Amino acid sequence: MGSITPHPSYNLSNPFRTRILNGQITPLMSIKFVTGNEIPMMCKMAGIHAMFIDMEHSSLDMRTVAQLILACNYAGVSPVVRSPSKSHWHISRILDSGAAAVVIPHVETIQEVRDIVRHAKFAPLGTRGCTNNQAALNFQHVPTLMQNEILNEQTMLIPMIETPSAVDIAEEILSVEGVDGVLVGSNDLCTDLGIPGKYDSELYQDAVTKVIQAANKTGKPVGIGGIGGRLDILEKWFAMGATWSLSGQDASILQAGMKKIHENYAGISDRLNKKP
Repeated sequence: MGSITPHPSYNLSNPFRTRILNGQITPLMSIKFVTGNEIPMMCKMAGIHAMFIDMEHSSLDMRTVAQLILACNYAGVSPVVRSPSKSHWHISRILDSGAAAVVIPHVETIQEVRDIVRHAKFAPLGTRGCTNNQAALNFQHVPTLMQNEILNEQTMLIPMIETPSAVDIAEEILSVEGVDGVLVGSNDLCTDLGIPGKYDSELYQDAVTKVIQAANKTGKPVGIGGIGGRLDILEKWFAMGATWSLSGQDASILQAGMKKIHENYAGISDRLNKKP
């Protein structure tokens, strides 16, 4: 599934990439609201190896995301960032901020795939602009040619497959040089299939099966988004070859904890009120 051999002089710490290329099941913690630099350390202590920082479905700005990326890298947790668009100024700034991987939503054509490769990869794979003292390499001064080779290899470009048309060309998408894997967007995929939220549907099941088979054929990793609460379906996808998933979001985790507190104290109140 690709090279994970460290460079003899410099190396980028990316446990997310190492794990998914080695076939290890890797859940990601999704961040939309809670952006304190304490969160990466909490993930580290909980055994979570990567954080999914979502700029598409949040109001997070680049400065906030850049600081969170730095906190992730120093904690030893891979920062995986979903770009709010396919634009080069989003992709390059996310990577220049030190992201271990950039996820690109709503990719539907091979031309779009080639375009985002150009934006995310240095020459000869792409046309990403060069700058030294990269955050991903802990601001070390690395010779430009060496730096560009390391970052091209060890930072990941991950298009999302979220529509039936993208499913149909999944193998072609994965075969493009510079694409390091894909992420299935289950919610948008189901919506476009006309079955929103129906993850047990044969339409959804067949579509994801096709994507995973394409990933296995091309030797590239595939992740699953949108069904973190359906461990039964995720286990099926992992058994077929998927290696990572978006498995918990800051807001849902906080709400679940708060609801549990409410239930516990409501129970105490009810029991006391029933006493004569």
